[in-house]
Amino acid sequence: MTKQNQTITVNRLPAKTWNWLKMNETVIGMPRIDGSIAIKQSVAEAGQAEAEQLRMAQQTDWDKITTGMGEAMDQPSETDAAWDTELLTIPENADCGEPYVYRFAYRSGQHAYNRLHIYAGAHSRAKIILLCESEETGGMMSAIQTKVYAGEGAKVELYVVQTMNAEAVCLHDVGVSCEKDAAVKEVQLELGGAEVYTGTLFELSGEESTAELVSGYLGTGRQKIDMNYVARHRGKKTKSNMQISGILKNEAKKLLRGTIDFVHGCVGAKGDEKEDVLLVGDNMVNQTIPLILCAEEDVEGNHGASIGKLDENMLFYAATRGIPPEEAQRLLTLAKIEAINSQIPSEEVRGAVDTYLKEQCI
Repeated sequence: MTKQNQTITVNRLPAKTWNWLKMNETVIGMPRIDGSIAIKQSVAEAGQAEAEQLRMAQQTDWDKITTGMGEAMDQPSETDAAWDTELLTIPENADCGEPYVYRFAYRSGQHAYNRLHIYAGAHSRAKIILLCESEETGGMMSAIQTKVYAGEGAKVELYVVQTMNAEAVCLHDVGVSCEKDAAVKEVQLELGGAEVYTGTLFELSGEESTAELVSGYLGTGRQKIDMNYVARHRGKKTKSNMQISGILKNEAKKLLRGTIDFVHGCVGAKGDEKEDVLLVGDNMVNQTIPLILCAEEDVEGNHGASIGKLDENMLFYAATRGIPPEEAQRLLTLAKIEAINSQIPSEEVRGAVDTYLKEQCI
C-alpha cells in the first residue's frame, strides 16, 4: 500500500479470545485518501419520498449504526480531502422491482473513500448492488462504508461485488439496523485485490427481524482476506443465518471471524453460522474464529465448518471422462462462485463477474 501515513484497527471481535494467536483484530496501514470516487448509477423506479420521510432519513442518527469493520471506518484517514455521503431513500410501501446499481470504477494510484446510507421506509422493498472494479492495473484502494436502516416490515437486499485487480486494497464495511419484522439480506462476492478487509454487523433490534448473509471469496496468489461478520440479536424471536463459502489457492491467507451475539432480552432468538472452504494446494493459510456470545437462556445458536480439499473420487471420475485434474479444479472452483453469482439480480453485473473470471483464466 502506498502513501501510508497512519494505521487503523479494524475487524475487532466483540469479545477477545486466544490473544496469543493475534486474531482478535487487525491493524492495517492507511494511505492518505484522495476523496470520493464518482459513482455510475443505474437507479430503479421507486417513486418519490415525501418531504417528511426524506427529512427523517436525513436526520437518522447514522453514527449509532455500528459496522463490521468498526468505528475506524467512520473516518479512516487523516486527510484534508473531502468525501461524499450518498443517501438513498426508499419510500414507505415502495416496491422496487429493478435493483439500484452503483458502479465504482477505480484508476491506478487512486485511493478513494465513499459512504452510502440506505434508508428503507416501513414496508418497502428494495435491492441495491455495489460493483467495485478497476479500470487499470496498478495499486489503488477501494474503501466503502455502507449503512442500512430498515424500517418496520422493510425488506432490503444488498449485493456487494468486487472484481478489483491483483494490486488493489479493498475495505468494504457494512452496518445494518433492523426494526420490527424487517428483513435484510446481504450477498457478498470478493474476487480480486491484493488485500481484502471486509465486515458486516447486523443489529437486530426489532422483534422478529431477520438477517441473512451469503458471502463468497476467491483467494489466489499471495492474497490476504480478512473478514468479520456479526449478528447481534436484541429483539425477541429474531433470526440470523450467515453462510460463508470460499476457495483458497496458492499462498493465499484468510481469516474469518463469525460471531452470533445473543443480548439479554432476545428471547426466542435463533442464529446460524456456517463456513465452507475449498483448499486447492498446500501452502495457503486458513484461520477461522466461530464465536457465540450468550446472555439469554431461551435462544438457539449453531455454527459449523466444512473445510477440505477437492474430492479425489470426483477428480478420478473427471479423469475417466477425459477431463485433466487442472481443468476439473477450475470447473469446481467456478461452480462455487457461480452458485453465489447466480443470486445477483442483474444480468449486467453477473456478466461483469463472468468476464473478470475469464480474464483471470479462472
